[in-house]
Amino acid sequence: MIDLPKAVKLSFSKLPPNWSYLKVSVMTPVNLDITDIEFKSAIMQSLQVHHGKVGSLSHVDVLKITSMTKCHNGYYSCHVILRVARQQKQHVWSALTLIKSFQGSRCAMNVVKESPVLVSLLPSQTSPHIGHSRYRHQPAVF
Repeated sequence: MIDLPKAVKLSFSKLPPNWSYLKVSVMTPVNLDITDIEFKSAIMQSLQVHHGKVGSLSHVDVLKITSMTKCHNGYYSCHVILRVARQQKQHVWSALTLIKSFQGSRCAMNVVKESPVLVSLLPSQTSPHIGHSRYRHQPAVF
């Protein structure tokens, strides 16, 4: 058997990943109990309204919702991690930011980080920051 160098044995796909992962910040003036089904339904409704049939065909998975915490400014916030099809990322991103109410309460949703790698969105002190961080500690705009 021929012993190849380690660099030759590893092969990585040169194709872009099929998925993009989005970390979304949700801010509301009241404490909400957000479920994954309700959140996905709100996204799909926004996609349908703002992007029509093209938007309604987008693939979105809600992977994690953190519990609501009270911020120093009196608002409540949580983070949601989404998996979306790479080709439909722009549609989902815009539909998210156009959602202005959730469960009958005002809200602001912003994509705070995007990455092709899920692990980069999970909280960890040891993992490197891979991906694009769009917003840094900006106040909510209602």
